[in-house]
Order: sequence, then structure tokens, then C-alpha cells
Amino acid sequence: MKFLNLTQNTQEWEQFRQQKIGASDAPIIMEISPWKTPFQLWLEKTGQSTSAQNHHMMRGHNLEKTARAVFENTTNLIVFPRVVQSVEHEWMIASLDGIDMDGKIIVEIKCAGEVDHALAKQGKMPEKYYPQLQHQLAVTGLSKGYYYSFDGTEGVIVEVEKNHEYITKLVETEKKFLECMQTLSAPPLTTKDYNFRDDLAWNERAQKWLQTKQDLENIEQEEKILRNELIELANNRNSQGGGIRLTLSTRKGTVDYRTIPCLKEMDLEMYRKPSSKVWSLSAI
Repeated sequence: MKFLNLTQNTQEWEQFRQQKIGASDAPIIMEISPWKTPFQLWLEKTGQSTSAQNHHMMRGHNLEKTARAVFENTTNLIVFPRVVQSVEHEWMIASLDGIDMDGKIIVEIKCAGEVDHALAKQGKMPEKYYPQLQHQLAVTGLSKGYYYSFDGTEGVIVEVEKNHEYITKLVETEKKFLECMQTLSAPPLTTKDYNFRDDLAWNERAQKWLQTKQDLENIEQEEKILRNELIELANNRNSQGGGIRLTLSTRKGTVDYRTIPCLKEMDLEMYRKPSSKVWSLSAI
């Protein structure tokens, strides 16, 4: 791992991490975060939206120093918050809550609620934090780390082993998300990205649209059949009658720009037109 000269929660740190994938991004990208979806994270990473601190985040930030001090007193370890970067994948970073001077021990501090803290007392880490710890172990190259659950007074330590198989899947999934960031292509939406509607006005129009769509598909299919029958009856000649006219014409083929050698090495992004919003309506 590589230690970075960045201070957490500063503007410089925020700008740097927006271009990278951090440990706190991992649960979101792996789709087990209860707070945010990959699409919502992508909007933030591409500068299309901002993230606001909620009550739980503010509580965790305010208690972190106290929690770290209690952890140090309990373990007789001295740890420091540091930002580190993967040597193997430069886009992978981790803002560690604590790492010792030798870089051999890391701790992830969570100022947990009642349910999560009770789980820690059973020697278990909440599933929603598992990708975060594995991401940190991937970045640091360490074989294990500590999850520290702090309820404001009491702390519980859970040892977390490095899971090589899971990290392989994690890195592959994060790479795909990174590509979405770099190409400005949105990741697939999840059910959480939709506002569920069950009001009368919505349901009435939805049912009417579904029926209209089905009627239209039936009409289009019938039109296609009649069109083909008329082309066959025309016997390869321009024809008219019965209120219609059938004309045969030739169109130029489209240019396949991907096959032009000089364009293969050219960055065409500067020639791209501005993006536009398009609504897509489909039956489910």
C-alpha cells in the first residue's frame, strides 16, 4: 500500500476520492448498502448530485475520536487515521479510521446502533460493512483487520479475516463501476432507484397505457403482414391503387466509423454532443 498525504474530510480529500473508489463505496457497489444504490453513487462520482450527511453519519463523525481512544486503551495499540492507496490498482483507496505505525494493524470504527452493536457482541460484523473491510484489506495487503463497534460508551472488537475469493469478485465489480464513471455510462438501476406508486391516478393511467401499448403492437404486427403481402403482389414493380402507392428506392449504406483506421486511436469524446434526458417507458 501507499500512504497518501491527505487529511480526511478536507476539500482536497473529497476531490481526490471522487475520482477513485474508496472502501465506503464498496458496500454500495456490491448492492448491499441500505443507504445508497450504485446509480446514486455514480451520480455523485460524476458530479451530477451531492451527498448530504445524515444523523447517523454525523453521530459517527462526532464519536470517532472517542471511539479510537477507547480502542487504543483496550488494546494498548496506537492507531492513526490515514488515507492509503493500492499499489496494484491505483484507483482503489481507503480512508482508514486507524492504522498503526508499522502498517500492520487496521481498524474500522462504527458508532453502531443497538442492533448492530448486539451483533458485534456475538462476534459478528453486520453484512453491510463486510465489503468495506475486505476492500481495506485488498488495498493494504494485510491478512486481517478489526471491526470496532462503539455504542458511545462500550466498544466491541471483531476480527475479520481476508477473503481472497470475495476480494476477486469485489475488484471485478468495482472495475465495472469505475468504467461507468469514466465513460459516463450509468450502472444498471435497482428496484431502490424507483419511486413506488400505488395511487389511483397512477394505476388508472398505467393500466390504460398497457392496454394501448398492446393494441398498438397488434396493429403494428397486422400492418407488417399486410405490407409484406402488398410487396409480394407488386411483383417487383412500383405500384399504386386502392388509395396507396408502393415505391421501391435504394438508400446509401451507413458509415461504420469503427472500421476507419485513423479513428481507432483518436479520442472522439470532444466531438460528442451534449447529453440529453430521455424517458423510457416499459411494461414489467
